Amino acid sequence: MHRLLCMGACCLALALPYHTWAQAPTTADSVALAAAVEAATQHYTKATQAESVLFSGPEYVDPTKPGAIGHQFFVSAEPQLGTVTYRNAYFQQVPLRYDLVLDRVVLTYPNQVANIMLVPEALTDFSIQDRHFVHVLGDSSASAVLPTGFYELLQPGPVSLLARHVKYLLQTTENQSLAFKFKQVDKLIARSGSTAVEMSRLKDLLALLPAHRAEVQRYARQQKLRFSAAQREASAVKALRYYYTLP
Repeated sequence: MHRLLCMGACCLALALPYHTWAQAPTTADSVALAAAVEAATQHYTKATQAESVLFSGPEYVDPTKPGAIGHQFFVSAEPQLGTVTYRNAYFQQVPLRYDLVLDRVVLTYPNQVANIMLVPEALTDFSIQDRHFVHVLGDSSASAVLPTGFYELLQPGPVSLLARHVKYLLQTTENQSLAFKFKQVDKLIARSGSTAVEMSRLKDLLALLPAHRAEVQRYARQQKLRFSAAQREASAVKALRYYYTLP
């Protein structure tokens, strides 16, 4: 909407006859109008340049094999409106898809021939369906558990919880026919400074807590938190959030 208003102001200025501008006295109204047009022009130019930043990545080529079962994207194969922080600019209501095979975020605008793959090094964070992802740079001390890539931020803080979502294209045989099928693998990671551990039980999280380990363990027993594959993520988030309520 702000862009349309800016364009309207610019068009208004251009629509006035030249002799009107040339002969009009320098009044407060004319000076104010000229200033408004100049401000609108600068605002429109800035907004257009900012949006063009999103189209600075390479073209995305879908690697899916014909007839493959499932898809390579997070949550949905259809574009989902989300947010991105890209090249130090923040954008909302952006149609995104997150390719879990390539670990790449794809920009998909309606009626556009090409899909754009955002450059990972320039993408600080993004969100899809209220799920927030951050770009993590791995280091030598934690590279085996926490390689460079995008991670869902489940709980921020000095001790944080991250989820790594990856999909693989597997070759299978069904009804004596060769088939390809996508399989998703999810990992839960607890991180504190340069230390990162893949969580499979409560003890993995407790090892990273500098204090209140007994309280958190007692809380987990009282709440009957379970760390099986299906419940691990929710239980870990609940336990860590309780930890941050302690003095």
